[in-house]
Amino acid sequence: MTSRWGSMRIAALPLTRGRPPITYYSLRMQRPPPPPHIEPPKSGWLPREGIVKWAVYKVDSTWTSWGQAKPGTVRFRVFEFGERFLDRLDFEEGVLKRIDVEHAPPTKPPSGLVGVEREEAEAALAQLKIPLLYAPKVTSAPEAISNLQAFIQNRIPIHSKGFWTYLLIAPLTAPFVIIRMPLHLLTLWLRLMLLFFEAVIPNIPFFFCAWRAWSHYQALQGARYIDGLLKTGKIVPQSLMELDSVYETPTTEEGNLIVSRNSLGNAMRTLEMSPDDSKDIIRAYEQVRNRSK
Repeated sequence: MTSRWGSMRIAALPLTRGRPPITYYSLRMQRPPPPPHIEPPKSGWLPREGIVKWAVYKVDSTWTSWGQAKPGTVRFRVFEFGERFLDRLDFEEGVLKRIDVEHAPPTKPPSGLVGVEREEAEAALAQLKIPLLYAPKVTSAPEAISNLQAFIQNRIPIHSKGFWTYLLIAPLTAPFVIIRMPLHLLTLWLRLMLLFFEAVIPNIPFFFCAWRAWSHYQALQGARYIDGLLKTGKIVPQSLMELDSVYETPTTEEGNLIVSRNSLGNAMRTLEMSPDDSKDIIRAYEQVRNRSK
């Protein structure tokens, strides 16, 4: 299975009491070996890697360059504000948008397969199971599944509404209105606009709306992907006794919190979290602590 599609595991870490509890989901994916690289032919004005990937790379590289700007400049101040804003962004959105749907195990056989190749794909898919790890001290197997279902059903409309809202607002912040523009002219327009904003003055409202729309879209795709796994029964709850150590020490925090900042270190070690994952779970803890006040 890993050699064909890669693998994935989900770990549920409830942060509060209640039904359903506010839960941090730690996701780990192992990508399959990459296929032989074939350089696609370049066609006209279109970027070789495609418009979406090119635009995302351009925005990411532009944002990184703003962080390297001289302190005190407009770009650096905007970057600092943006980083503070990221800390306030719902941690749930960050969890979902990090799901690499393109390389994740599929929920159905890839289209285009026929004959023996499709039969092999269907047989491999029938055996696909995504473990949902949980701490038996605070959660049961049925609760782990129902909590994940509630989490997904809550986030899908949030990110759907956010995506369409910012997508509709973004053109209003751009310097031009695009009406029936041919694809090659649209690509050229995007390139010139991004280069102009980067070199002269950043169109902050446009970049913000475009980024928020893309972020919501990524989270929406991640939520729909998990929803598909749930509906096809591919996610299987699996208790992990080591996670009980996260909940052994009573928290002194007020409100509904059932974990402490220090006890989350046990989760980081047990799940072998990366530095980015460790940062995300601490940010989730701080957000939930503020929500409980």
